[in-house]
Amino acid sequence: MPPTILVFSVFLDFLQQGIEKIKDPRSESNGTKFKVSDAMLSAFSMFFLQSQSFLEYQRQMQSRSGKDNVQSIFGVEKIPSDQQIRNILDLISANSLSFVFERIYQFLQNGKHLKRYERLGGNLLICLDGTEYHSSSKISCDCCSTRNHGNGKVTYSHTAILPVIAAPNCAEVISLPPEFVTPQDGHEKQDCETAAAKRWISKHRHLFQGQAITLLGDDLYSRQPMCRHCLDAEMNFIFTCLPSSHSSLYEWLDYLEKNGEVQHLTTKHRKGKSIEIYTYRFVNQIPLREQEPSLLVNWCELTVRNSVDNSVVFHNALVTNHSLNIDNIAEVVEGGRCRWKTENENHNVLKTKGYKLGHNFGHGQKHLSSTLLSLNLLAFLFHTVLQLIDSSYQEIRRKRGTRRGFFQDILSLTKYFLFDGWQHLIEFMLGDAPVFPDSC
Repeated sequence: MPPTILVFSVFLDFLQQGIEKIKDPRSESNGTKFKVSDAMLSAFSMFFLQSQSFLEYQRQMQSRSGKDNVQSIFGVEKIPSDQQIRNILDLISANSLSFVFERIYQFLQNGKHLKRYERLGGNLLICLDGTEYHSSSKISCDCCSTRNHGNGKVTYSHTAILPVIAAPNCAEVISLPPEFVTPQDGHEKQDCETAAAKRWISKHRHLFQGQAITLLGDDLYSRQPMCRHCLDAEMNFIFTCLPSSHSSLYEWLDYLEKNGEVQHLTTKHRKGKSIEIYTYRFVNQIPLREQEPSLLVNWCELTVRNSVDNSVVFHNALVTNHSLNIDNIAEVVEGGRCRWKTENENHNVLKTKGYKLGHNFGHGQKHLSSTLLSLNLLAFLFHTVLQLIDSSYQEIRRKRGTRRGFFQDILSLTKYFLFDGWQHLIEFMLGDAPVFPDSC
C-alpha cells in the first residue's frame, strides 16, 4: 500500500493505463495532432476540478510560460480545444473506462478499505438505480432512447444505471462502472433499466470473486427474471416489493397472516426527543408470482410509527433470498433501506454539488454524452476515495470547511501558480509557511 499522499497518483496511473488500452478510433487520414489521452485527461481534469474554465486558464498559462498544470498534474501533453475534445470522445465508447473503476475497486479491496462497508455476514451492499441525465425534444444521437407522445412529439433521452457500494452509517458511496440504457444491436425492443441491470451483473460478476454481494433495488427489480438472474450470478438481493405489482404474493401473505405463520417483532428507538416504534413482519419461502414455476423468496415489512400520535413515518416491504429470523430481520431491513443512498449520496450529489450531472457538456452523435458522464463519475470517485483514505486530503477538506470553498481554492491556485503535481499542490495548501510555487 503506497503512502496515502500518493493515492491520487495511483488512481491517475489507473486512468492512464485504461486510456492506453483504447485503440484510436480515428483513421490515419484524419488529423491526429492530439492524442486520445490528451482529450480524455483534459476532460477528466475539468470534472475533477469542477470548472469548465480550467482548461482555458491552463491554455493561457501555457502561452505565458510554456508550462501548465494540466500537463504537470494530469499528464496532458497538449491541450485540445473544447471542440476537439468532443470530436475525439464522441468516437470512444464509455465501456472502455470500466477498467479504471474496476482497478480502483480492487485497490480498495486489497487495502481492506471496504471492510467498513460489509454487512449481513460479510456482504457488500450494491445499490442499482437508474437516473436520466439528458432529455430533449431537439438534441439526439444514435444512442438516445426515444419516447413518443400522444401529441406526436418525441423526447430523446439518456439514462444510466449508476451502481454504488453503500452501507448504513457510511456517509460516502463508492461508484462502480455504470451501465447505459441504450439501443442494443440485434434487438428490436427498446432497451430498459432492468435489461441494463442484467447486463451490468453479467459483465462485472467476475470482479467480485470471493466477495459476497447483496444487490439492492426498487420494485422494478423484484420480478422473477431479475431475481433469478441475481441468483444465477451467485449474488444475493434485497428488492422493494409493492402490493400493486405483486398481488399474488400479497394474497399468500393474507392467508399466512390469518393462520399465524407470519412472524412479528416490535422494537423502540429514540429519535431526538421522541420515540419511534418499529414493527417488523416477515415470512420465509413464499411464491414470488402466481405463474409456475415460481421462485420462493423471503418477505419482510417495516412500519415505523411516532409513539406520540401513532402516525406512520416510514413504511416499506422487501423480498430477499436472505433467510429471515428474529435475530437478523432488523439488519436485513436496514440493508434494504440503504437503497436510498444511491439517490441521496450519489445522484443528488452529482446533480447539485458541482458535478452538474444533468448539464449538457456535449452530446455528440455516438458516445460523447456517455463517455463524458463516465469521466465525471471517475472524478467523483477519485474525490470520494481521497476523502475516505487520504489523511492530507481529509485535513484540507476539514480546514476549508465547505465543498465549494475547497474547489474555489484549488481553481484559484492552479490558475496563477504552476505546481509540479498533485502532491506539490496538496503540500502547498497544508503548509504553515509555504514556499510559493512557480508563478505564471
